[in-house]
Amino acid sequence: MPDQITYDLTAQTDDGISGTVTFWRAGPDSSLVTLNLDGDATLPGVSHPAHIHNNSAEEGGEIEFYLSAVNGRSPSGQTARKIGLPIEDLARFDGYVNVHESPANLSNVVAQGNIGANAEGTEGSGLDFVDDRRATTYPLEASATDGSVLSGGVTGTVRFEELTGSQTLVTYSLDTGGSVNSATSGTVEVAQIGHIHENNVQQGGSIVSGPFSGYLGSIAPTDPDARSSRIIEASYDELTSYNGYVNIHEAVADDRRGFVFAQGNIGANAGSGGADVTITVDNVGNSAWEVTGVSGASGVAGSGDNPSLSLETGKRYRIDNNGGSGAHPFAIETGTDGDYLLNQDGDGSLEGNSGISYEEDGEGITFTYTQTLADQASAYQCTFHTSMEGSVQTDGGGDGSGGGGGGY
Repeated sequence: MPDQITYDLTAQTDDGISGTVTFWRAGPDSSLVTLNLDGDATLPGVSHPAHIHNNSAEEGGEIEFYLSAVNGRSPSGQTARKIGLPIEDLARFDGYVNVHESPANLSNVVAQGNIGANAEGTEGSGLDFVDDRRATTYPLEASATDGSVLSGGVTGTVRFEELTGSQTLVTYSLDTGGSVNSATSGTVEVAQIGHIHENNVQQGGSIVSGPFSGYLGSIAPTDPDARSSRIIEASYDELTSYNGYVNIHEAVADDRRGFVFAQGNIGANAGSGGADVTITVDNVGNSAWEVTGVSGASGVAGSGDNPSLSLETGKRYRIDNNGGSGAHPFAIETGTDGDYLLNQDGDGSLEGNSGISYEEDGEGITFTYTQTLADQASAYQCTFHTSMEGSVQTDGGGDGSGGGGGGY
């Protein structure tokens, strides 16, 4: 099976919006799905929702996977979405892709194409991933607006995930507890858009146009995960040191872009809300955790299965859970199974502690390792599989080697 498969999307209307959808191998159990539409043909006043549907385009079928909607005003019609299926499964999937005119006109399909079992794709070599890929997550703070969508403001996160030496996956998520539509009193007929801006939140600044494009994808209001991703043509180090901030707007139309309901500093401007240390974990089947990378500190974890974690009080940590919150929720607990202090799959007893400042999303959890947490934390565990458990130590209270040497 190749590491990349591309399928054509043909225009369905006189607007002439065509393009491609590409599956990329992202790991043993995940794929990256990118859209690349003709940026000169996309409609500047709206965003274009996109989905993978069941069956062929000729048969029609229900939505199986949401993709990141395309901002019609963006200079390029590109978005990305990580899906928890290996590329082998997507290449055999009985499906097709629809790109729609807008959330208000979902019945109008502007581009369409069969995929997987229903089409012959073009194979490629895939992405040249760096070893020990790093990731950092920054908080987005709620901001009240005079708009009609999430006008009270909503918190969220923006996550930078290293892909190659010159490409970074940027994902923003909203803490709506479901779709944007479900978090409002009426039906939302616009998609929410995001950008990386120059300077910081306090100063304000224009959307970044160089050395990379600051346009991010859009969130379709019915997307149950309320998130959007795009591959930015900039290195991870460049983005995490950039003097910028992120704005999330009500919609792309001229009279609605001014309503910013979430924003946050990134890179060089990130404050205490950003993680000091990011630990990336993944599952080894259903039997164990492994730590695949650590950024921001050394001596935090070892190699091998279920390595112990050595955490320092006062530091803010991000756990990027590549095992997936749906299949392997990450939790920190006391010495008793099920006595969760922080829990990606439900409520932990210390999640409301202001000093810990706990945040969670579908990609992982972020918290400050306070003395209160250190006094009670003994282990980390998958809430579904008890064998996926390792110890938590404080202030380097052990060698952190866990299942073997060569640690982080």
